[in-house]
Amino acid sequence: MSCHSIVRIGPLNSNDGCYTALLRSSITNYFTTSSSSNEDDDDDAEKNGLHRVVISNRYFDASVVFAGLNESTNVTTPSESTVEDGIILVFDSSPSASQDMCFDSLNKLHESAEKSTDLGDLLRLCVGVCFGPSPLADGTKASEEEYSRRVLWCLDRGYEYVEADMSPMGMESGHNDRDKEGFARIIEAVSSYMWSSRVMKKRAAVATTKAAAAVNTGNENATANADTTTSSNPKSDAEREKSAVASLMQGVDQDNESRNKTDEIKQQEMAFHELERVIADAKNIRESSQNDSMSDEERRKRAGDTALRMMELFDKLGFGDDEEDSDETEASSLPDGVELE
Repeated sequence: MSCHSIVRIGPLNSNDGCYTALLRSSITNYFTTSSSSNEDDDDDAEKNGLHRVVISNRYFDASVVFAGLNESTNVTTPSESTVEDGIILVFDSSPSASQDMCFDSLNKLHESAEKSTDLGDLLRLCVGVCFGPSPLADGTKASEEEYSRRVLWCLDRGYEYVEADMSPMGMESGHNDRDKEGFARIIEAVSSYMWSSRVMKKRAAVATTKAAAAVNTGNENATANADTTTSSNPKSDAEREKSAVASLMQGVDQDNESRNKTDEIKQQEMAFHELERVIADAKNIRESSQNDSMSDEERRKRAGDTALRMMELFDKLGFGDDEEDSDETEASSLPDGVELE
C-alpha cells in the first residue's frame, strides 16, 4: 500500500506502560491477513518492529500502524506516505491505580500529546483497562458519578470512552453482539472507520464483469435452445412459440439482475460520500465544543442528529447486518467521542 494511517497510543514510556503495550499487542494480534501479499507486508512490519495491521472488508483495504505518542514511524519508502489518523489514551481503571496511570493523569498526557503531535481526528478512544468486571459496575452512586465525569471529560476532548476487560475471557466475549462493549468495541471501531489510507475495492468493475458474463451465458443458452429445437423432432407451432418466449425471458431476467446490481453499487457510493460529510460535521461539533462556541444543550442536540444520520448511512451500507457479523466486523462508529446508540 502507498499510504499508512498512524494511530498514536500511550503512555508507553512509564513503568506502568504494560497496560498500553498489552492493549496494542492484543489489537494487532486480533487482526490476521489472508492474502499472501498482505502476509509479506506483515512480515516486513514485524522485522522493523512496527505494530501494523491491514484492515480489509467488503469496501476497502487500509494499512494502520499503532505507534507510541512520541514514537517515530519509519514505515515509509520514497513511494509511501503516512497520515495521522487518531489517538488511543490508556489508563488503569482499578481503584489502586498509580498516580501516573489513573484517569486524572490523562489531562497532562492529552495536553502534551496535542502539542507534540499533529493528532488525527478519525479515531479517538479513551480506554480504561481492567481485568474482570469494571470497578465502576458496582451500582453505587459514587461509581455512577465517576463514570459520568469520565464520559464528559472524553466528550469535551473528542474521545469515546471505553472500559475494556483485558482478561482472556473478556477479550474473547462480545464480538458477535450488536451493541459491542469493551475490547470488542475497540476492534469494531478499528475495523469500521474510513481510514485515510483506505484503498476502495472496485466493486463496480467486478459486478459489471459478472453481469456481462451472466448476459453472455443467457445468450448462449438461448442459442443452444434454438439449435436443439431446430434439430429435434418437429413440434407444433404453440410449443415452438412457448420455447422461444422462455429463451427470450431468460435473457431479460438476467439483464434486469445486472442492472439492479449496478444501481445498488451506485447507491453505496453515494452513501459513502454522505458518510464523509457526516464525519466532517462531527469534527465541527468537537471543535465547537472545545472552543466553547456552543452550549452543552446545542452540542448534545447536534451530536444526536449526527448520530442518527450515521446510523441511517450504515444501515444502507449493510454494516449492521447480523448475518455478516461472523465473517467480518463492520459496524458503525462515530468519531470524536460522539455516541451512536
